[in-house]
Amino acid sequence: MPSLETLMWTLLLVVVLPIAAMAGSFLVRRIAGAEVLARHNDVAGFIYAVVGVLYAVLLGFTAIIVWEQFQRAQEVAELEANEVADLYRDSRVFPAEVRDRLAAQLREYARLVVEEEWPAMVEGRPSPETWAAYEALWRTYHEFRPADEHERLWYEESVGRLNQLGDQRRDRLLSGGAEVPAIMWAVLLGAGAVTIAFSFLFGSPNPRGQALMTGALALTIGVVLLSIVALDHPFRGMARVGPEALEQVQMIFDQAGPGSSP
Repeated sequence: MPSLETLMWTLLLVVVLPIAAMAGSFLVRRIAGAEVLARHNDVAGFIYAVVGVLYAVLLGFTAIIVWEQFQRAQEVAELEANEVADLYRDSRVFPAEVRDRLAAQLREYARLVVEEEWPAMVEGRPSPETWAAYEALWRTYHEFRPADEHERLWYEESVGRLNQLGDQRRDRLLSGGAEVPAIMWAVLLGAGAVTIAFSFLFGSPNPRGQALMTGALALTIGVVLLSIVALDHPFRGMARVGPEALEQVQMIFDQAGPGSSP
């Protein structure tokens, strides 16, 4: 079910904005007069083409950047899940006591990320419990001493993956803070208002047709702005990156059992 925030932004940008733009077109036409506006169609058309192109480039560039940030956040979450699964698999070569301890700690880490840290990121903060679980993993590796060359090779590989797990977690938390700067929102909204308002200055013989074209322009701008709003804040925006990758790892753990490799 869509959230209240989603419904509010959809109503504002997809319904209210086009209706307001159409009303503005009729109002300017009534105040200035169609004949007066028609005399300046050539000049207004030339200027409007420049304004429209500049705003289209700005809007498209912002949408692409936000989409890339969203994809990056999703990729980081998937890489983190892969590191957890790989650490679980690599630990199978260690002695039973160490293996079982690491298995329990990795299961606990995955659980805490899904149940504690993901809801915390919606509020823009990390989970201290998850950080403690990650530190517990490091303590286990610090205390373990490989008994032979075979264990040493897997130990070195696992430590490298544990470092990567920490990097992916930090990247995920940093990605959660990604957002369109306030100054950019001011430019997007201000330039969008100018672009829509400029369409009021044409004197078309058919006022209803001009109003419909203005409404269609406002609807197009509103839909793109809505997509930017939806993808902004990858972990707490309208469209959020979910913990599905780690949930899948939890399912693999459950299917593998305490003594098996996923």
